[in-house]
Amino acid sequence: MVLSTNLFYRSNLIFLLALICGIALPQGFVIGKTLIFPALIIILSITLLRFPRGFFRHPGPLLSASIRGNIMNYLVLGNFIILTSIFLIQKQEFWIGMILIAAMPPSLDIILLGNLSRIENKSVFTSLAGAYLGALLIIPLIGLGFLKYIIPNYWNIIVIVLGLILLPLILSRFVIDKGWDKIIEPSKETIIDYCYFVVFYTITASGRNLLMRWSSDLFVIAFIALVSTFIFSFTIRKIGLYFHSNENKINSFLLMGTMKDCGLAGGIALILFSREVALPSLIFAVFTFIHINWLKYKMSHIDKVANIN
Repeated sequence: MVLSTNLFYRSNLIFLLALICGIALPQGFVIGKTLIFPALIIILSITLLRFPRGFFRHPGPLLSASIRGNIMNYLVLGNFIILTSIFLIQKQEFWIGMILIAAMPPSLDIILLGNLSRIENKSVFTSLAGAYLGALLIIPLIGLGFLKYIIPNYWNIIVIVLGLILLPLILSRFVIDKGWDKIIEPSKETIIDYCYFVVFYTITASGRNLLMRWSSDLFVIAFIALVSTFIFSFTIRKIGLYFHSNENKINSFLLMGTMKDCGLAGGIALILFSREVALPSLIFAVFTFIHINWLKYKMSHIDKVANIN
């Protein structure tokens, strides 16, 4: 529990520092844009090292939890983001950015939040793994349905998706099979911190000037982000309590149904599109950051009460 708290504390500092530097010192954007693709691959590859050896070799036990993860992350949360964006957002670049967010798998912070809320690791891993594997099919399908006739480089999306999801999966299994994960273990959190800084600094620096000219579309994006985090969280919990579900099951649905991998969405937007397309990812990242810390506070409070009782 102490380890999870320390990691959250460090990740909070890194995220806030990236935002501050991106706004105050945006001159490093060009360098950041060059580094963002390898940084994302490193983050995903090292995070996947948490999955035990042989985890992906037996897909049968993953089925039920992965279906649940895909339903909450794509069918519920993703569809809400897409539908509200279609009717409420006017600028095409912002709309494309929202489609990218909807297509993304869940945030990797779910692993730490799962530990904090004492959800069984196997349940968290299977839900997350299922959603990431589902992304290999869902992202191209969403792109085909919404972006093929809008952008000329549709097939590049598939290449980038394979690079950012399938490649880290292969690399992580290779490292574990070779036993190199023990070498990486002592410094993996530091490496991830540097990479997260690069990702969110670059996304923030790219959108700095756009943020200075705040528009009605950005208010709409902020509202959608608010609803898809806090309001969804409240609704999922109320529905779970109504059906007398246990706390762990409620938390599992809640985590998968409220948090998208905004760094991945912003990185793909900058690699394939423009600064305008990446801006919704930054706004969602800020709301996700606040939401994660709120959940951390609530889960810690519940844990303290449980220990007292």
